[in-house]
Amino acid sequence: MYQPTNHAEHTRNVLVAVDPQRDFIDGSLAVKDGDQVIAPLNDIAREVRHTDGAVVFTRDWHPQVTPHFDQWPVHCVQNTEGASYPAELVVDPTDVIVSKGMGQEDGYSGMEGSTDDGMTLEQIVEPQNPHERVRIFVGGLATDFCVKATALDLATHFDNDPRATIILIRDAIRAVNLQPQDGETAIQAMTDAGIQAMTTQEIKAAFFENEGLQL
Repeated sequence: MYQPTNHAEHTRNVLVAVDPQRDFIDGSLAVKDGDQVIAPLNDIAREVRHTDGAVVFTRDWHPQVTPHFDQWPVHCVQNTEGASYPAELVVDPTDVIVSKGMGQEDGYSGMEGSTDDGMTLEQIVEPQNPHERVRIFVGGLATDFCVKATALDLATHFDNDPRATIILIRDAIRAVNLQPQDGETAIQAMTDAGIQAMTTQEIKAAFFENEGLQL
C-alpha cells in the first residue's frame, strides 16, 4: 500500500491507469482495440516503480443495480470477472487500487473513488510538502469518458500549480467513439486544459532513460 512520505528529494512519478478492466477490453462494454493499452501501461508502470513512484489502477466497481446501467450495458459489477484486470496487465502487490462508481453515481472520474482503506486519488497525487513536485501519467479506458473525466479533474485540482505536471499517454488510450470524433475531441479538451500528450517512447526518452538524472 502506498504511504505518503514526509520529505522529497526529487520529482515523484505517479501513473494513473484508468479502468483497464475485462469488461472494457473483451467483455460487455468492450472498447475497440482496448487490449492495446495494456503493453504501454505495463511499460510506464515498470518505469514508475523503478523510481519508487506510485502506480494507481482505478476500476469501475458498480453494484448490481445502479442508474448507470440505464445508460450503458451492465459492466464491471463488483467481484465479477468483468470487473477484474486482465492477466496480461501487471499489477504489483505494492500498487494502489482505487474503486469508483460504488454507489448510485456514474463514477467516471478516478477522483471520485477511494481505496479499500479510504485513501483518495487526490491524497495519493498531492505533493507531500511545498517543495515536492509530482509528474502524473494518465492512460487507460476509455479516452472519451473515464480517462477524460479523471484527467480533467486532476487538471482542475492542480489548476496552475507549478508543482504538478499531467501527461496523457497517447498510445495507452482508446475511445468508445459513440460519435466518430469523440476520442479526438476528448484529447483536445485535455490538452486545452494544459495536459501534455506524449507517447510511451517519448515519455521514456524524456523522463526515464537517464534514471535519476532528470527527476
